Amino acid sequence: MGFEDKMIKLIFKEAWLSVMADKMRTFLTTLGIMIGVCAVVIMVSAGQAIQLYIDETFESMGGSLLLIVPGVGRSKGIRTAQGRYTVSRDDVESLKDIKDVTAVAGMISTSRQMVYGPINWYARIMGTSPDYLIVGNWEIDRGTMFTDKDIKSASSVVVLGQTVVDELFGMDDPIGKYIRIRNLPFRVIGTLKSKGQGMGGEDQDNIVLSPLTTVRQRLKGSRRPQMVDVAFVKVEDESKISAVQQRVTYRLRARHNLKDTQEDDFEVRDMTEIVNKVRSVGRALSILLALIASISLLVGSIGIMNMMLVSVTERTREIGTRKALGASNKWIMFQFLVESVLISFLGSFVGLVFGIALSQIGGAVMEATVPVSLWAVAVSASVAVVVGIASGGYPAYKAMKLDPIEALRYQ
Repeated sequence: MGFEDKMIKLIFKEAWLSVMADKMRTFLTTLGIMIGVCAVVIMVSAGQAIQLYIDETFESMGGSLLLIVPGVGRSKGIRTAQGRYTVSRDDVESLKDIKDVTAVAGMISTSRQMVYGPINWYARIMGTSPDYLIVGNWEIDRGTMFTDKDIKSASSVVVLGQTVVDELFGMDDPIGKYIRIRNLPFRVIGTLKSKGQGMGGEDQDNIVLSPLTTVRQRLKGSRRPQMVDVAFVKVEDESKISAVQQRVTYRLRARHNLKDTQEDDFEVRDMTEIVNKVRSVGRALSILLALIASISLLVGSIGIMNMMLVSVTERTREIGTRKALGASNKWIMFQFLVESVLISFLGSFVGLVFGIALSQIGGAVMEATVPVSLWAVAVSASVAVVVGIASGGYPAYKAMKLDPIEALRYQ
């Protein structure tokens, strides 16, 4: 082992002894770093949890989707309100053979009171087709989904979300039972697996699925029964959404006999763009929270600098003795930098442990998944080095510049 290796080992040993000589002062000095790192780790974990929640919710909504809604029309040159029916069931069916389209489903929706025996419950009713299971990323829990035959015959059958099942039937088996909607009987043929809350906080399980024609004819009514409120297009891959969006637009314009100079009487929206905007807001929020939490790191670094300045003053004679015995300025400076970084590392490590523990406890209380990533560890290690060097730099420089003769005279 060379001279420099021995010196480095000796300096680290002396730094540890110096830091542990006054445990209370060391604890109080590192407390600011502990709190700062803990807060940053919690904020970073919260940001990652938000991103994970957005991604999971997007996948639960169906993933790579296009949404077709009625467009803004014109009447005698005046723009009319959005919301008029412009997309028909035949339009929706015609989109199924477009390249890279996995499934298509039209939908009309309403909300009604449901009654089973003496119990009633208010829920959203969605009239759609069997492909809505694929489009909306739903799975059948029990029973079965209605078929195209049920759509043609406008069968009075329903598939219930878990919230509706729990509220109306409790522990009873709903399959084969009848519920009443607008005083009309509907037979329960299936139930859906639970999804939980949506991106907007709504209960995704408080729904009832029924054939599109059934909802239109028996529950909602319309002078144009062939029209749908909205349509969903499931795209094979997220990278192909833009191309599919153009193909869908071209197909619908052709079916609606729109000339080149005419505006679309429908709108094709890319759901991934909406989700990406939400993701960017989540990222910005998590960064902002982490920056706010970092203020305590600044306070902690000031505490370390103050302690190291006091330490230099207290050990003036020791520094003078070391220099008189031949210690170079480099080793004197290195000694105090090591002590500063060591103190910062201790605070950062404890803050990291508490930050991870508290974030996991918070996740368990909120029933949310909080990932433990290497990013939090990297933040903690980086903070320890940067804060340690930054706060110990000036005290170490001051110790290095001490005149050995004056230092030996210091009382």
